[in-house]
Amino acid sequence: MNGSKLIILRGPSGSGKSTVSKILFKKAKSKICLIEQDYYRFIFKPAGGGTKPNLCTIQKMIKSDTLFALNDGYDVILEGILGEKSYGKILEQIFAEHPNNNFMYYFDISFEETVKRHETRKITRGSGFSKDDMRKWYSASYKSGHKLEQIIPESFLVDDTVSKILLETQL
Repeated sequence: MNGSKLIILRGPSGSGKSTVSKILFKKAKSKICLIEQDYYRFIFKPAGGGTKPNLCTIQKMIKSDTLFALNDGYDVILEGILGEKSYGKILEQIFAEHPNNNFMYYFDISFEETVKRHETRKITRGSGFSKDDMRKWYSASYKSGHKLEQIIPESFLVDDTVSKILLETQL
């Protein structure tokens, strides 16, 4: 797959994945594609993923879009909660078809900190989501234990995280 890179940012809602992914996207020196799980969750009516009826379609779309971009020579940043229960098999299928140049980071952030970070975020879709929504989503996100997964600790600032990922991926 012509040396394209896959960078996966996963973790709880409000942990900083979207912020970091957008900065990485802007700083990238190569052809790049940003794939955001939330985008897919909100293009359906009814909206949602997780246990919602559109989960299977969302998973297929994320998998195919990721692989199409990688096959066409784009580096890909894939970001979202990407919970192990719902996305573990999908990520393994992507890794099987794109076995090299894969990086995965888990944002290990406490629920209290995700709420604080979310409160500083500008909501751009609909009416946003509540602390109760975040609590439900938080329980779906946890470390996968995958050999590629590196932990981004709560103590890391956005700049620390961006620097680490840029250095390790050579994006």
